Amino acid sequence: MATTNISQLRRLVLRKSSDGGTSWSTVTIDQDNLGQDTVMAINVAPRLMTRNSSVASTETPIEGTFDSLSGSITFIPDVWRVLGEALGRWNAATWVGAGTNDGNIIYGDPTNLCGDGQYVSVIAQGVCDDGSTADVELTRCFPSIDDDIEIGTTDAVEVTLNLHPIAYNATLHASDGYPAYTARLGAQDLTKKTRLNVTTGEYDDVSE
Repeated sequence: MATTNISQLRRLVLRKSSDGGTSWSTVTIDQDNLGQDTVMAINVAPRLMTRNSSVASTETPIEGTFDSLSGSITFIPDVWRVLGEALGRWNAATWVGAGTNDGNIIYGDPTNLCGDGQYVSVIAQGVCDDGSTADVELTRCFPSIDDDIEIGTTDAVEVTLNLHPIAYNATLHASDGYPAYTARLGAQDLTKKTRLNVTTGEYDDVSE
């Protein structure tokens, strides 16, 4: 798979497994904060094996291996709160009259770790949100801002949130509470229609 760019996002949901998957804590970035210029780029390319024959050479994917695996989200944040919540580093201001957007992101403070060093599941939903059929999920990511930030040099400040997805390993990840795969494009359950509950982090059944 070549790099795929996904635009017209409806929402992004970052969910962290608690207690081995018995519950989830979630951060939702809604369409109001995403804006029309937000783009999610994913690259999930399997490693290929070349087979030579008297007729021709063929390439087949090697299951469970990746030649490249990456993901990022580039958007124009109205406030730093959006990025802070995604990174697990947002500190709300406490002075009288402080609004919901007032606060800061602090790096280098040992009491303010980035998501406690734990990965999160990142789920992107498109504007045509018919159940989970258009969902894109990277199951284990370590989000971070890995972009140069320039303020005041252009009309808009674009910031890239790199997701740093890691491949599923049955030995290491069997009991971490996250799904037993690396990435998912489409429905979460093929036997019934479901939709992600952004409050609980669970997929709920959808009644027709």
